[in-house]
Amino acid sequence: MNKFIRLNFYFSLLLAASLIFICAFNSPTNAQTGETKNKTYRFTGGNWFDGKSFKRKNFYSVNGFFTHKRPKQIDETIDLKNGYVVPPFADSHCHHFDGAYNVRQQIAMYLKDGVFYAKVQTDVRSGALQVADKVNRPTSVDVSYSHGALTSTAGHGVEVYEGLPLFYKTGGFTPEEERRVRAAHLRENDAYYIIDDAADLENKWAKILAGKPDFIKFYLLESENYAEKKKNLDKIRVGSIGLDPQIVPAIVERAHAAGLRVSAHVDTVTDYRIALRAGVDEMAHLVGYYIQPDDDPRKYELTAEDVKEMARRRVSISVNNVAVSEFNAQSPYYNPKVKAVTDRVRIENLRLIKKYRVKINFGSDRYGSTPLEDVLYLQKQNVFTNLEMLKIWCEDTPANIFPNRRIGFLKEGYEASFLVLGSNPLTDFASVKNILLRFKQGFQLDSARLN
Repeated sequence: MNKFIRLNFYFSLLLAASLIFICAFNSPTNAQTGETKNKTYRFTGGNWFDGKSFKRKNFYSVNGFFTHKRPKQIDETIDLKNGYVVPPFADSHCHHFDGAYNVRQQIAMYLKDGVFYAKVQTDVRSGALQVADKVNRPTSVDVSYSHGALTSTAGHGVEVYEGLPLFYKTGGFTPEEERRVRAAHLRENDAYYIIDDAADLENKWAKILAGKPDFIKFYLLESENYAEKKKNLDKIRVGSIGLDPQIVPAIVERAHAAGLRVSAHVDTVTDYRIALRAGVDEMAHLVGYYIQPDDDPRKYELTAEDVKEMARRRVSISVNNVAVSEFNAQSPYYNPKVKAVTDRVRIENLRLIKKYRVKINFGSDRYGSTPLEDVLYLQKQNVFTNLEMLKIWCEDTPANIFPNRRIGFLKEGYEASFLVLGSNPLTDFASVKNILLRFKQGFQLDSARLN
């Protein structure tokens, strides 16, 4: 399957729930809304993860935060029955939680898999605001939004956010459909912003900030071919071009001046280097996430110098799009050649990233899925130990999404959010699927919220 067609297929699923335009409400997207009053809990009989191993200890939850100090009143004691307690998991790259159609099912799916935190790396802002009262609350998923992404005329994102409301698809357009997608602008300044030059950036920046994004997201797509594609803009497929690389430093500068972090969609090492030099905070993809057999894998192979510079600048990278159907031998889309070359390049890149201690985050970037299967796929590639995998997923990834919150650790003063697993994930990593109990900010998540 063509790389862009494949990606468009996933995006078509990704936004199928968002086909109806939704009126926006002036609700904050990151406020922790109130629930009923927290109980005071005592937790006994658990093996608690301390960042290195599991230790037997007792904890209390008071007003939604951990403490070792016994409170004057305990409302309930819960025996964890020798379970293994870990911080909740997170998704650093998804496209959920931006429409009313199935937001409750999405929330239930995430909570069921123990994924309490999500970073939405492009959304329909009006749809996200419509469901703002459903997320970012103690008994739901906490979500950080980009509220649209920055692209160019006919750039990546346009085919998704215009193709769906017009034709219920994101690719494979007829010439007439392609013309209408290019001309539509139905979701411009809602799901995407056209930034072709410095004047566009100047004129639209106030509108971008007025949308109150939690971070800024932009697209680079095979920047080594940008000039040629720009000259033939009317002939190339809509969605197959990204930003002008020359405008990227100005975007990053403005975002940082506004106190916003920047996430870059990158496909090739050329994109990666442009984003890195511009000063982005995060790569939204590990390059080479889907390599065609006739493609040149060198376009996706990071060098030691690339990764050293990433470590020096403290730029993190989101690893997602791993457990795709083309890599599954049971899938009708299985492509062993694509799997072989993609796995090889990914493993080599990850080994370099591990060697130079670049921060990694785990994401899904697959509609209708949490990162669970992606993380299990990565674990089987034997780049990271079980301990390293666990720490990336429950410590580093939550910190990437909400850097100013006390989450990701089971410590005094941290939010009382945790999962109880049936066995030790350091010896059997698949136990991350066997969640016996879920607590979030001092609230036990009952089974009704998971279905």
